[in-house]
Amino acid sequence: MKILDYIELVELINKTELERTKYLCYYHYREKNVSMFTMALILDLFTCCGFNRPNATRLKNKLIKGKDKIMLLSKEKVGTLIFIPVIFQSLEKELSGNWTDTLTIESNSELFEESKFCGKRNFLDRLIRQINFSYSNNCFDGCAVLMRRLFEVLLVLSYQNLEIEACIIDEQGNHFMLERLVKEAVQNKSLNLSSRVRKHLNSFREVGNNSAHSITYTAGKKDIDDIKTNYRVMMEELYNKAGLI
Repeated sequence: MKILDYIELVELINKTELERTKYLCYYHYREKNVSMFTMALILDLFTCCGFNRPNATRLKNKLIKGKDKIMLLSKEKVGTLIFIPVIFQSLEKELSGNWTDTLTIESNSELFEESKFCGKRNFLDRLIRQINFSYSNNCFDGCAVLMRRLFEVLLVLSYQNLEIEACIIDEQGNHFMLERLVKEAVQNKSLNLSSRVRKHLNSFREVGNNSAHSITYTAGKKDIDDIKTNYRVMMEELYNKAGLI
């Protein structure tokens, strides 16, 4: 979870110094899997989030003394603090669900604009957001394979919308593999791809194939950047042919 989203979620700005410490330490635990805290770390958490740096002595006394205390001195490592178990359990009950989301993909049109291409079909939205997320997080092999898959899906959707799907069905009733599908798409007059898109179909396939099947190859940012403009043109053309825009 991004820290700005977390600050808003727990309304950290409206919390007391003691409560801010509790929620900041819990966030750090969730993100870094760190359960023991030094005062230096706690003070740094305040600073990194734009809050005034507390007085270390005063804050430590609040943390481990009095009826509102939330931490104990750790017996495992000198100079560190740990959550009182009941405090930690209450935080888990309140907030742990925010770290178990298996659906949200944090993306923001890093490669392909989501405002244009998302909102048509849910499965397409997830593919596009995964592509954008992979690209922005330097997972270029994953990005390439996902782009290959999206390309294949858009071709099939186009054939279906134009009611020529029979052209890409084999004797067993399955869709052609992508290599054969591309050969069929290049020559299909009903699909009627533009010359620019036809010219680059194999490059879209090959970039994904290299990442999926080559033993030693690993994709880099340049591999994606080299095809992204033509890929974007292909997306819009196939979205139109598939009746999505």
